[in-house]
Formats: sequence, structure tokens, C-alpha cells
Amino acid sequence: VKLYSYKELRIATEGFNPVNKIGEGGFGSVYKGQLKDGKIAAIKVLSAQSKQGVKEFLTEIGVISEIEHDNLVKLCGCCVEGNHRILVYNYLESNSFSQSLIGIS
Repeated sequence: VKLYSYKELRIATEGFNPVNKIGEGGFGSVYKGQLKDGKIAAIKVLSAQSKQGVKEFLTEIGVISEIEHDNLVKLCGCCVEGNHRILVYNYLESNSFSQSLIGIS
């Protein structure tokens, strides 16, 4: 899993511009963004209310990144800079994509 800086993800989403927001749920907001390599990604900014520490977050990332299934969106990176907890997923052009990221059934 690639580690991204907060600055990289802020640039990719044009400052987390509301125009780029593709979903929102109890765990945070999801933005469509273009990474500096040109790849389109879904960038999930986790809620600041989470009390999860860096070690626990990275352990969870390690587990999630190993899971592969046709019905799951692939995690390709994250940001753990300062108090920011951000997940970066491959972007799929689909109405249900953002719903699966924010937990809407």
C-alpha cells in the first residue's frame, strides 16, 4: 500500500472541493481525485472523531490491502500524516461505488 502525503491528496481533490465529493457517511467523506500519476482515485477522509491510533490504523490497512475479491474495491494507499486518516481506493465508475465506501446498503 502506497503512503500518500496529505498535501498530495489535497491537491488531487482540489482542496477537498465539495464539487469532487461523491459520498458521505458516518465514517467520513469520499472524494473523486486525480493523483499526480494521472490515476483517478476515490479518496475517503475518515472522521476526525475516530480515536484509532496510527499503529492500529496501519495494522488495519495491512489486513484490508491483502483482501482481493471481484465485489470489493481495491485499497491502493493511505495517509497517516498528523491527525489525518485517509484511505485511497481504485476508482470505479459506478453509482454503487461511493455507497459501498460509505456503508449505504
